[in-house]
Amino acid sequence: MSISKHGLRLVVLLTCGLLGWQAAPGEESSRPLRFRKTQLDTAFRSEGATVGDFNGNGRLDIAAGSVYYAAPDWEMAPVTEEPREFPVIGYSNAFLCFTSDLNRNGRDDLVVVGFPGQETRWYENPGAAGGAWNRYDVIPVTNGENPLWVDLTGDGQQELVAGVPEMGWARPGEDPTEPWETVIVSGPDDPRIGRYYHGFGVGDVNGNGRLDILVREGWWEAPEDRTQVPWTFHRVDFGPPCAQMLVYDFDGDGRPDVLTTSAHQYGIWWHQQTEEGWVTHEIDRSFSQTHAVVLADINGNGRMDFVTGKRYYAHNGNDPGADDPALLCWYELQHEEGQPVWTRHVIDDDSGVGMHFEVVDMTGNGLLDIATANKKGVFYFEQIPAED
Repeated sequence: MSISKHGLRLVVLLTCGLLGWQAAPGEESSRPLRFRKTQLDTAFRSEGATVGDFNGNGRLDIAAGSVYYAAPDWEMAPVTEEPREFPVIGYSNAFLCFTSDLNRNGRDDLVVVGFPGQETRWYENPGAAGGAWNRYDVIPVTNGENPLWVDLTGDGQQELVAGVPEMGWARPGEDPTEPWETVIVSGPDDPRIGRYYHGFGVGDVNGNGRLDILVREGWWEAPEDRTQVPWTFHRVDFGPPCAQMLVYDFDGDGRPDVLTTSAHQYGIWWHQQTEEGWVTHEIDRSFSQTHAVVLADINGNGRMDFVTGKRYYAHNGNDPGADDPALLCWYELQHEEGQPVWTRHVIDDDSGVGMHFEVVDMTGNGLLDIATANKKGVFYFEQIPAED
């Protein structure tokens, strides 16, 4: 291993399952999955990581807050004039990071959601000219700890789903450098979205082909015209404060279900949608601070698994289990007697997740990889082909 000004560059080969716990009985995986861990930085740069081809060389890079790491050697490149790092006992000004070509010039730009209740900004990629990226503050108040960057309206343009300042969405207009247009979907009697609110999701809850918005108290039903407000709110108890809320038909009965985590306590649950209503089932309670979660078919068998982990020192050591290992795990979805069961596979025990991370094929080999950033640093987990 070697230490440079960019932090620790450590490469380790990991095999899932060596530290694993089986959540419930089920069929075995078709093959064990292996990941190569690369620590890109030991500094706390951001609570979110995103991937994009920021230098235009055809490879996917990893960005975290004020910097990005250029593939394949992961050299750190600044986005702001002065790259920022933050103390572990404290918080960053970059809670989530997303990639988008906002000015439609063919270059990937960087969207950064700052500290809850503060601004969302984006940085314009200068391309071959190099130098600092121009910054544009486009949403003055972004409430909630887990905003989502998704094509909510189905028109091919991504929106930021968040408290803006109440539940709604925002997106750029013709000039993306100007303040973004916002639509508030909540009504006066609906849940209020404060700056530290936990739990946002987007998915087609009622199966009508439109993406609805979820919070832990229920969900807003999307009308045909997404700008027609307020949206109808349906109250459901989706449990304690969580992070991203995933929508998927886990039991295969044709009705979408919901998966939630526990941002600062213990627990992961799936909420089954039945003809009679919603029924909650526990998946795992073995570790705490499962703050960010991504739905993905990790083993390529056609069923959607999920990836999550510990947001290390999320509240500076004041959460239950804060000093336990910073796990990164994937949960393999299987079925037994018509019901979903999950097998937990530990990818790593010294990294975890932040507020947002990416699961994407970074190398083009058809296997899903993982990029994370949090108080442990910045990490890349490359899934290794079975024949290697």
